[in-house]
Amino acid sequence: MFTVLAFIVGVSEEMIFRGYLYSYMQEYWGVSAFISLVIVNVVFGLLHFHQGRSAMIDTATLGLAMSQLYIQSGSLLLPIIFHILYDLKIVIVTRKLGMHKTHQPV
Repeated sequence: MFTVLAFIVGVSEEMIFRGYLYSYMQEYWGVSAFISLVIVNVVFGLLHFHQGRSAMIDTATLGLAMSQLYIQSGSLLLPIIFHILYDLKIVIVTRKLGMHKTHQPV
């Protein structure tokens, strides 16, 4: 289930933050590309507040990296793939550590 969620979140968050908000702020608010980049990724980090302060900082930093991929490639494909793989690492790590639960019949 989390694997499917990783794909949905990776695609949707990248489309919203990198694909839409980044350019929207420049076009309609008249801010520079740099200011737009900073604001979008700070908001991206803040929206992960439920994961704790460290995760918010990590997420904002990761957002900057994905923004750089978007800017340099001119495409959302690389940041989407990177985002999905980053989220899937949770599935891989929990399985390697034996932390996943299998469904047992009741």
